Amino acid sequence: MSIKNVALIGGTGTIGEPILAALLTSSFSISILNRQSSKSTYPNADVITIPDDLNVPDVTRLLKEHHIDALVIAIKPAQVDQNRRLVEAAFKSGVKHVIPAEFGSVDSADAKTREVYPIAHCKKEIRDYLISLQNQDRGDGQGKMSWSALVPAHFFDWGLTNSLLCFDVAGRKAFVQDGGDIKFSVSNLDFIAKAVVRVLERPEATKNRMLYIHSFHVTQNEVLAMLEKVTGEKFEIIQQSSEEELKALRPKMLDGDHEAMEMTVGIWGLVASDWAGKEDFANEVLGLEEEDLETTVRRVLAK
Repeated sequence: MSIKNVALIGGTGTIGEPILAALLTSSFSISILNRQSSKSTYPNADVITIPDDLNVPDVTRLLKEHHIDALVIAIKPAQVDQNRRLVEAAFKSGVKHVIPAEFGSVDSADAKTREVYPIAHCKKEIRDYLISLQNQDRGDGQGKMSWSALVPAHFFDWGLTNSLLCFDVAGRKAFVQDGGDIKFSVSNLDFIAKAVVRVLERPEATKNRMLYIHSFHVTQNEVLAMLEKVTGEKFEIIQQSSEEELKALRPKMLDGDHEAMEMTVGIWGLVASDWAGKEDFANEVLGLEEEDLETTVRRVLAK
């Protein structure tokens, strides 16, 4: 499978922006799918204007006209209908490979995770749709369409200072879950973006797989020790039980409380996102090396 022309949708989002930057320095020809009403501008990339409703016939035609080989989707996974339309259009237009909007803090393939954090069902629904299409021959010499879903766990450099990892860095507080010695995976944004490029460079080795990656494999206590080293200050430690915290958050989350949703995924990502030893742990397949924790913490706090 040869990939030359890559399209990205969602190029201004938290993960979309670094993905775009990485793609623009790659050997691929890059296009941005930009909705008609969008105010976003992309001076360094070709822009394909698409209808706001992402209707399948129009998006299919545009992908075909621009000879798009691979589609990277970086819009919100909760927008299930829109994600599904993009996948359908990719399939009908002859796109060879799709990277869906997985990029998860948690493992949406895990039944317990979907129970704790129901929004993970959105990602599974799109992945199940991709699986239903992967063995279909589209005729006209188009062959089959494959996919790769990247699961990087928490966005470390983005989440360290916004409470995602249960640290209040500005307030010098650490909300330590279950003693703080549980190992978990985390990834920096640029590391995830690099992984996207590596997937597109290795479509045969990565096709039709969930690919678990991480920049670091750490514990909360290890991150806390590094924060105290870099700041030169001691943090107040608040010991918490993840089970009790999740139990208290659940009714609020199910009632649509956004903050409760964020806190739920934050805590669950610390106690149930250990990718080391997973069958589909893909750092080696993608040629990715773990990064240096202290270097990252110093970079984040310097901002």
